[in-house]
Amino acid sequence: MQSKLLLFLGIILLVVGILLKKMTQLEVIGLAFIITGVTCKLIYIILKARNGEYKPGTELFILVVGLLLFFIGLYMKGVEQNLIKPIYLIVLGITLKIIFIIKFIQIIRSNKNRVLSSNKTP
Repeated sequence: MQSKLLLFLGIILLVVGILLKKMTQLEVIGLAFIITGVTCKLIYIILKARNGEYKPGTELFILVVGLLLFFIGLYMKGVEQNLIKPIYLIVLGITLKIIFIIKFIQIIRSNKNRVLSSNKTP
């Protein structure tokens, strides 16, 4: 249950950080919340991997690319450039992160079901 608390704290911090960046002048604090939220979620994933509930695979590549695109998009919003609109990178990064979350949940549930079914058969 404590690890889920870490996950939910990370999600809440991420959402609050995004709202602070968008709706107030507290952009630095908002970015700090976003980074802290991402760190909490990363720690959650590492803890799941260490206790054997999650075996990292290629879906981690999706997460890394999503995070890079998201943070590059955030950085490019503050820089004068005409190469690409930062919102495209941010949306693509968030989409890849959502794909990772869906895949991560599927893997965790699959492993949990496999463990439960192996415990039922004597």
